[in-house]
Amino acid sequence: MRGVVVALGNFDGVHLGHQAVIRRAVEEGRVRGTRVVAATFDPHPREVLWPGKGPKLLTTPEVKRELLLLYGADEVREILFDESLSKKSPEEFVRDVLVGGLGAAAVVVGENFRYGYRAAGNFESLERHMREVGGRAYAVSILAVGEDVSSTRIRELIAGGEVREAARLLGRAPSLRGEVVVGDERGRQIGFPTANVFQDPRVVVPGTGVYAGHVTVDGEKYGACTNVGEAPTFERRERRVEAYLIGFEGDLYGKVVDVSFLEKLRGEKRFSGIDELKAQIGRDVEEARGVIGVV
Repeated sequence: MRGVVVALGNFDGVHLGHQAVIRRAVEEGRVRGTRVVAATFDPHPREVLWPGKGPKLLTTPEVKRELLLLYGADEVREILFDESLSKKSPEEFVRDVLVGGLGAAAVVVGENFRYGYRAAGNFESLERHMREVGGRAYAVSILAVGEDVSSTRIRELIAGGEVREAARLLGRAPSLRGEVVVGDERGRQIGFPTANVFQDPRVVVPGTGVYAGHVTVDGEKYGACTNVGEAPTFERRERRVEAYLIGFEGDLYGKVVDVSFLEKLRGEKRFSGIDELKAQIGRDVEEARGVIGVV
């Protein structure tokens, strides 16, 4: 049977477990001399099955696509997850979507992958239905990276500010992408101009606090000290992501940047005034320099 190798999953975050699935698909693609297609679902199935109760995402579809290609897929295909798809039996899903739609000769999934109406399909049924049409299916152990890694666990870690542990499970620092928009410009007034990064409402944001990390703009990476919170000293009552780029000079308004979070330095707190706040930011920036190795 001639066709492509499909790596199949939600792939939210493209964490270490997902990367293991992609690696296995790439290996199979080399053996077969065929392309590897990473197939994912959009929107997230839980958002369709339980409207309004879908999870916050670790990555936007755009960033997920970039990561899947980075880790070895030749192509990324998004499977529209709607009510019609959710009602397909496991056999129909294999026949209509995997083989008919994607041209799959082989499919690679995580061993706990479920699919079809009421999640009735598992790896055993996938293997059987693929064999019936002359194809193959392969499962990657959830312990292929030494432990059980899940997007749910990583979301909880990031939301709780535990970005270092989240980075270990992702295989890279958690990050978010957004456009730099006009803020209050208070940082500029006290000598620490910050980029106010618009938060995509679909994506999980680290818990409130100050973080060491990086900001990538126009392909250049800068060390950064980033505050996530509501600026209680100024009683703003609006959650923002504001990053001070170490060593950067210029105008960032309108730029789309990637903000990564390596380590939480401290929680958010209220200060007695501008001078105390300025002194603390100075200490935060120096600590951030130490974390990211910027002199």
